[in-house]
Amino acid sequence: MTFRNELEVFVVIHDERALLEHERLRTFTHLPRYRYLFVGMGSTEGLRGRDDVIVARSLPDNVEHHPLLLSFTAWYAIARNGLATTKRVALLEYDVTISADFAERTETALREGHRIVGYVPFPLSHPMYLHASPWLSRSLDTAYGIDLPLLIHNHLDNGGTDLWTATTNAAMRVDDLVAFVDWFLPLTPLFSNDPIGAHVHERTIPVFCLLNDIENLHLPDVLEHEQARSHGIFAVPQEEARRCAESALSRRPPADS
Repeated sequence: MTFRNELEVFVVIHDERALLEHERLRTFTHLPRYRYLFVGMGSTEGLRGRDDVIVARSLPDNVEHHPLLLSFTAWYAIARNGLATTKRVALLEYDVTISADFAERTETALREGHRIVGYVPFPLSHPMYLHASPWLSRSLDTAYGIDLPLLIHNHLDNGGTDLWTATTNAAMRVDDLVAFVDWFLPLTPLFSNDPIGAHVHERTIPVFCLLNDIENLHLPDVLEHEQARSHGIFAVPQEEARRCAESALSRRPPADS
């Protein structure tokens, strides 16, 4: 299959110094199409006049009044403001290292029928999938009446793949991005003012796929996410993960805003 350069990459970033450093290092310049999507309320003085930078808070439709939604802010901005210039997009966090053939392999996978492509596989059966945030199960149940533990149990019991995309680095068709944003938004009132709620976004991607009969793909060896740099997140042993899960589940929901 011929590579047609029909994948647009959006790099989600919240710090102008980091953006300018990426440009100095030419981190993403091997990509055929890419733009930065600046989220949050940080300074953008040094980015004035750049047509490769979109500032989410300046868009007509944005959710920057919920700063703790983090990467979803960018997904929302693209979907609700029609920012994509292609039918397929990749949404990357800024602290990634990508291979020289990242765009080609991602676009090929999407064109071959894989509607959602991820890069950092992690087990659904690991306790940190289900319990890293108490709002994951609660918001799905509140908004849609979804029993997430039962859904995952049935999926795995029926031979389903024990993998999920452990970051919000993903590529997909634009119409699936729009559908995901529309579906995810009703979940957010419960956790939009809680930092732990940020973990819900990436964990709902496999739920969206299951509900819509989407078989997502995890491409190996094209992306490495330096999570520790931006989020302070490290892989933890199972027993420590269970302790974190128990602590998270003991938290009370925030008051309605």
